Amino acid sequence: MGKYLYILLSFVLLSSIAYCQDVILSQPFAASQYQNPAGVGGSEYDNRFQAVNKSQMIDGNSLYRSYVLSFDTRLNKDLENSKNYLGIGGQIISDQLMSGIMQNNYISLNLAYHIFLDYKLNSDLSLGFGSTLASIYLDKSKLRFNDQYDYRAILINPSLENLNSSATALTTNAGVVYTRHSEFSFFQAGFMTYLNSKPNVTSSPFVKAENLKYRAFMNAEVPFVNDNSLLFYFNYLNKNNLSQLYFGALMGLPVNKDEDYLFKMYLGCFYRLGEAYVPTISFISKKSTFGVSYDVYSNTISGADLKQSGFELSYSRKFGQLRKNRYRTIFD
Repeated sequence: MGKYLYILLSFVLLSSIAYCQDVILSQPFAASQYQNPAGVGGSEYDNRFQAVNKSQMIDGNSLYRSYVLSFDTRLNKDLENSKNYLGIGGQIISDQLMSGIMQNNYISLNLAYHIFLDYKLNSDLSLGFGSTLASIYLDKSKLRFNDQYDYRAILINPSLENLNSSATALTTNAGVVYTRHSEFSFFQAGFMTYLNSKPNVTSSPFVKAENLKYRAFMNAEVPFVNDNSLLFYFNYLNKNNLSQLYFGALMGLPVNKDEDYLFKMYLGCFYRLGEAYVPTISFISKKSTFGVSYDVYSNTISGADLKQSGFELSYSRKFGQLRKNRYRTIFD
């Protein structure tokens, strides 16, 4: 019985994913361009590569799998002679439903101009904008469900036959980020807006109107006794008058100190209001950051008594020239 409920639920989700499914990361700070286009070029190193892999499951069965890959760099890297610089970056997101029955793919290009606000170059304001090509691919050959739907059937307007195999749309976004990154602490806050234009996967002439999506976030890390630190994160998302609040904290614990580099482990928990608790562990080394989180949903799926869960891995690698005298944080 549980197997049939899972299949039925999957088809219900499949019919609605084109309108409501968005990539929701449990470590959004591990993908700076996902969080805000104004974050490109904001690393303390010249170049930065970031990757996130998230799996969403129902009773242990994989339902969604999301991949995020991004790279960003500074174009004019001589900060000794210029207080302002331009950052550029690209991002690829692939969101897959049930082993590829449906794939939502996004390719983004983002630019950000960073303006320093003090002579020590500790504070800067960045203005960013970007464009995203969104595409949806639907493998109709995997949608056969007994006699309820078969795209091969010789029928007039068979059930669900108005589905398109592929569709594309163009999305734009813009954002602003304020960062204060000194020798002793890190603070960052930003706001962005998307013009969200989802690809239309049906042949219906009634295309859903474009809408705006907003995001505000705050990152902070401050040290205390013996190289320990406290890290705070806040994220607010609003789309179609629906709000999502995500917040939490991690404690940074020193593991080892090699010359000027402090290797740390972060332990803590985040909370997606009304949905899930997210225990998280992260590590920061000389040029790399690695994180693991697990979504423990606080509710069951209505009518099926099935438990949701999610598992996420993140990795970041920096390379190139390093700016001196900055507090090291996983937000970099």
